[in-house]
Amino acid sequence: MDNHVADSGTGQIGRRALLCGAIALAVGLSTDIASAAVAAQGIKQRKDGKLDIDLSKNPALKKVGGAITIDLSDGSSVAVVRTAAGVKGLTVLNLSCTHNGVTVMQNGNQWLCPAHGSQFTLAGKVLQGPARTALLKYPSSATLKTLTIG
Repeated sequence: MDNHVADSGTGQIGRRALLCGAIALAVGLSTDIASAAVAAQGIKQRKDGKLDIDLSKNPALKKVGGAITIDLSDGSSVAVVRTAAGVKGLTVLNLSCTHNGVTVMQNGNQWLCPAHGSQFTLAGKVLQGPARTALLKYPSSATLKTLTIG
């Protein structure tokens, strides 16, 4: 997101950029890399449109709370989050805030919407509005080696 949006060419910071900055400061937005989702590695798109993720190439998913992100061709992003141990402990979330569609970002053990301050658990459940519904989940299945999304 560009935080240097000019207002009608006057050089003033845009209202949205100002709100995003204020929210980030208010909630203490972390820049700690250890707490931020990392880009996924080892992704293969199948002929049926599903995605296979090589779990061995994504060490962030080894422990509960780890997350990886995948940027899709339509401009949206999804996250794979380790919410529990075992192959059933992986959750795949659409990272578009259910309030206004802005991409949420990981802040410690939560997802935070930089536009209006909605907060979600790592599993996508709403903690604080204005969003009223959880982040959307994608169907997925996993083996010890591969996560399939779709």
